[in-house]
Amino acid sequence: MAKFNLPGHSALLLGIGGSGMSSLAHILLDMGVSVYGYDKKSTAVTSYLTERGAKIAGNLDQIEIKDIEFMVFSSAINDKNHSIFEDAKNLNIPMFHRSDVLHKIFSQKKSISVAGSHGKTSTTAMIAQVLKDQNLSPSVMVGGEVPFLGKRGGQFGAGEWGVYESDESDGTFLKHKANLRIITNIDNDHLDFYHSREKLEEAFFRYIATDTPGHVIVQGMDEGIRNMICHLFQPKPENQNFNLWILLNLNSLDLEYKDKLDQIRKHLTKNLHIIPYEFKKNGISFQVQEQTYQLELPFSGQHYSLNGLTAFIALHIVGIPAISIQAGLNAYQGVKRRQEVLGTANSITVIDDYGHHPTEIATVIHSLKNQKKDNGKLIVLFQPHRYTRTANLKNELADSLVNADYIFLLPIYSAGEAIIPGISSESIAENLNSNPWKILKGEVVEDVTVIDAHLHPGDTLLCIGAGNVRDWGEYYLQEKSKLKK
Repeated sequence: MAKFNLPGHSALLLGIGGSGMSSLAHILLDMGVSVYGYDKKSTAVTSYLTERGAKIAGNLDQIEIKDIEFMVFSSAINDKNHSIFEDAKNLNIPMFHRSDVLHKIFSQKKSISVAGSHGKTSTTAMIAQVLKDQNLSPSVMVGGEVPFLGKRGGQFGAGEWGVYESDESDGTFLKHKANLRIITNIDNDHLDFYHSREKLEEAFFRYIATDTPGHVIVQGMDEGIRNMICHLFQPKPENQNFNLWILLNLNSLDLEYKDKLDQIRKHLTKNLHIIPYEFKKNGISFQVQEQTYQLELPFSGQHYSLNGLTAFIALHIVGIPAISIQAGLNAYQGVKRRQEVLGTANSITVIDDYGHHPTEIATVIHSLKNQKKDNGKLIVLFQPHRYTRTANLKNELADSLVNADYIFLLPIYSAGEAIIPGISSESIAENLNSNPWKILKGEVVEDVTVIDAHLHPGDTLLCIGAGNVRDWGEYYLQEKSKLKK
């Protein structure tokens, strides 16, 4: 077992099939920890963990608590009244939030943490892929399966660098003290936890303004990051212990923002680095130390290009040659459930995407519409995620779907939340105005028959949401493949 300050050699991970928890499970397995798990659902993720040696139960009562030296839970666990928690307390078995264990592992590496409302998974994956391609054997925690790690999103490597997603949803990202801290953007999400946009932005500011020296990279054109910089960033001589890298499209800066950046520059002097960029037809062009570079990632959309630039700067700070970074990012392989092509049937392409916040949804739809131009229609199957998010953002969710040619809405995926009376997929539909739409029952077989009647050769079916909407796309392709045989 790796010599890290873990509280034991055997761990029980609750909700082990989740994206973040499964990645942590793979890291612990790499470290030689005996991994036990609990998850209500048996999936390909849990099956692979079982193949690797994890012992997973579908019922908490099936777990032998005496074999456990520490327990790991996440904020998504809602059955904390189960007797296993009391049993662990009586046996003095330590219980840790997932972020605490993550911090224990990565704090003993040179680490890069990636935070943001959107884009942190792809940005983390880009950095990790290049580190791996450079034979630096990084430790990695990504909230999704990535091709370069096989069928998982976590790895404990022998190298000195680690890169991980830093999740802001429950405030636990403030425990992470990485040497290099990134913010991709700040959007109106998780307001059920923060209660206001101001408190959300303040939390992100605390994330970068830690007393840990190193580097901070921010996508400076994002409105939330701009607000954070203009209203919260008040650098003083005593807290100049990190370098601030701000990515800016100089052609889009207004005078107020320029003035604020000039004030920050006076305080930070050599510690402030402005990275100017502009979007090109096939990617992004930018300057670092008066040298001009260009990235052309194999995924479309300005958001991907900007995340690629963010990854470039992080890797540049690590010390990887620019030519190697460019080659690595231009060969970026993507992340499962991020514009992932599931397959094609009858000249109809089926794509799965994890997007669940209005900004993400609108970005994906815009990107796919630009690719299609006039070649067929974009049919969107959207599964709202969480009752609280739907209640808070129902108008914005409707607006994010407007560029779809036809919209199918599935019932809300609760993610363990209690039902909120009066909140349903209809809360979104009633704001769709002129868009053609239909609410489905949430039964895969019946729903796919309805969807199929609206699809024609050349069309794209986008299955989007953070729940199990992918199941509808996979079933559609399975049924079409049967007809071919």
